[in-house]
Amino acid sequence: MASNFLTEFSSNSIILERVTNLNAQHIDLVHCPICCNILWKPVACNLCENSFCYQCIEKWLFEQQEQIIEYIDNDNENDYLIKSLSLTRCPFNCSPYKERKCSPLLTSILSKLTIECRNKLYGCQEILLYEQLEKHEEEFCQYKIIQCSGCKQDMFKSIFDKEHLLNCPYIELECKKCQSIFKRKDKHNKFDCMEQQICLLKQNIITCEQKSLKIFDIQRKKTDILDEKFAIIEEIYGHDNDTDDHDDQQTNKIINSIEMLTQLFSFQLIKIWQIMIAIGLIIFILLI
Repeated sequence: MASNFLTEFSSNSIILERVTNLNAQHIDLVHCPICCNILWKPVACNLCENSFCYQCIEKWLFEQQEQIIEYIDNDNENDYLIKSLSLTRCPFNCSPYKERKCSPLLTSILSKLTIECRNKLYGCQEILLYEQLEKHEEEFCQYKIIQCSGCKQDMFKSIFDKEHLLNCPYIELECKKCQSIFKRKDKHNKFDCMEQQICLLKQNIITCEQKSLKIFDIQRKKTDILDEKFAIIEEIYGHDNDTDDHDDQQTNKIINSIEMLTQLFSFQLIKIWQIMIAIGLIIFILLI
């Protein structure tokens, strides 16, 4: 059994005393065999169908794995294969452990529980349904203890939201114009802001120049390839006086098309669809 397995209670642990309407018949169904508290975001073992808090079973499996790896003989493959089977044993010795959703009955029972806010000790009198509890405690409870990211002081959420957040000199702020981060006590004047904006513009210009150079280098290589092909075609067809007028016309069409492509590649940043249309044009001319 897992009753002797020690685990740290997470901030979301719900002790039995916090539940105001717990039916004595349901205690065994809704308690976690690892932490012995009310199940929180439970999952079940596919083999024995026992349910555990998600965090509890994850911690259980991790600690079991750590313990077993210490005793594995690395030089013996069979030893590893045999012992590795127990790396996924559930607290009730099911192996391999496979996770599945809890039964609809358990989900229904949990959803009807009414639970005291964990901040009751600090003055919160709210009693909430199981599914409402997390949102209240994390986002809305005015008695939640918050540590200021600036001065590191602990205080109630109500005080932090209404007073401290707007006045603490050590809280970091971000300027929307220049994106610089500074503490409120250091302030941020217009001159500093403009100076930072100029630095950002310089960085953006450098980045754009680097991208442009890469693009133009690619286009230049494409142009060189087309020039080579153009030279080959001109060499083959340009000096052949025995060909008939039809062949001359066809050759001129090909040369003119390649020249058009060369201009496109040389003076514009060609999009993919433009390239495909140009290639299609050449194929169409060849088939005429």
